[in-house]
Amino acid sequence: MAPKPQQNRANAMEDYDNLLKKQRQRLVASSGLEARNTKYNMSRIQESWLKIMRSAKTKQLKKQVEIISQNHERDVDRKDAILQMLDRDLDEAEEQHQVAVRSHLLNVDRLLEIQQSRLKALDEEFKRDVNTLQEEFRIERVHIQEKHALEKRELALIVEQVERDEKNRELADITDHQSQYELIKNKNIEEDHQMRQKLEESIEEVRSKCSAALVNYKDRTESDTTKYKDLLKEDAVLSGQVERRLRQVARMQDSIQHWKQKLAQNRAECEERNTHLRTEKDHIAKHFQELKAKMNGFRTEEKKKLADLTQNARNCTKSLKEKLSLAERILKTAELCRKFETEREKVLPFYLSRDLMQEFEEGELEFEDEDLKEEIRKELTDVGIEEWTYLDNFFKRYNKVKLDYLAVEQEGKRLTKENVQLRSILKQFLDGVSVNEDVLANPNPLLVVNGKVNLNHVPVKRPADRTAYVEAQTHHGNMFAR
Repeated sequence: MAPKPQQNRANAMEDYDNLLKKQRQRLVASSGLEARNTKYNMSRIQESWLKIMRSAKTKQLKKQVEIISQNHERDVDRKDAILQMLDRDLDEAEEQHQVAVRSHLLNVDRLLEIQQSRLKALDEEFKRDVNTLQEEFRIERVHIQEKHALEKRELALIVEQVERDEKNRELADITDHQSQYELIKNKNIEEDHQMRQKLEESIEEVRSKCSAALVNYKDRTESDTTKYKDLLKEDAVLSGQVERRLRQVARMQDSIQHWKQKLAQNRAECEERNTHLRTEKDHIAKHFQELKAKMNGFRTEEKKKLADLTQNARNCTKSLKEKLSLAERILKTAELCRKFETEREKVLPFYLSRDLMQEFEEGELEFEDEDLKEEIRKELTDVGIEEWTYLDNFFKRYNKVKLDYLAVEQEGKRLTKENVQLRSILKQFLDGVSVNEDVLANPNPLLVVNGKVNLNHVPVKRPADRTAYVEAQTHHGNMFAR
């Protein structure tokens, strides 16, 4: 009987476990279903919230887009206005630049014209001097050539005369020589005949003696005879040579004497000619030195003029560069100041000038003196030079800024004065509500005289000591009067 309750209990436990498993499975299934439903509901809720948030975000973005579009339109309008003002400023700057460039080009062209005119004048003056020197040189050259030709003709005539005289002298010498030769020849022939006769007689006598002696002598000195003959031949040859040399020496002495005389004559003529040429050379050298000094002076003067022109050009270039740097600084300052301009100044940068001529013609300006009226009319009708109006807009802006600066300075002084008054009134009020030695020692509103108090009393400020100045012109006039 004991195993049955245990078996029942085991069966009950198995049933309970099965029930628990079934419940657990059912709970798991229900929890899965709940999870799926929750997930589905959450997705539906999120989809609904997304639609709501999307619509809200769309409305917000539309409002932001409208705001941004309005801001963008305002920015675009402002930028358009700024661009228009910048365009106008750029046009004005371009006009001013073009005016400055035209003025610079005009000045450069004027300087170039002045330089070209000066160079042309210097060139013409140099050409005139060169032509004058060439003409003087040509005249002197012609004069020298004529003088040279005249002297050449004179020398040719002198040479012809000398040659003629020499030929005549030579003919005379030849005739004298022929006559003397004939005389000497005839005399020699006669003497020869006489001597021949005597010699023949002597020869016959001597021949006989010599023949005898010769035979004796030949017998004794046959070898010496051959030597003697050789010496005789040699003596004859040497005698002929000596005679020829003597004749050559005589001819050379005559020729030397003739050429010595000719050299002396030519020396005298050449010395005279050299003296004349030396004098003419000194004159030409003196004239050359004068021309050289004149040319050096001209070159020095032209060099000085060129140096002055270079210095003036350098000073002009320096001045133009300084003015250019000043204009660039002004433009840069204008660009910096443009950031601080108001909308009114950006839209209307230049104020409108009063038409004084129209007011004058309409009679709005009254004058007591007619001369003053006519003088003012003349000044108003005088338009002057166009270049004087190039900086009118610049001076307008400068005057406007200067007036604003003076107005701000005056307002600052007024506010400073008002601040001093308010401080004084505040101090008097504080002195009136407190009593101490400092308050009692100074003027205070505590004392009432005839129903009046010293409240709202502004203290009197003594101006500082001013030094008297006298203008230099007045001082100079007084000194001149003394």
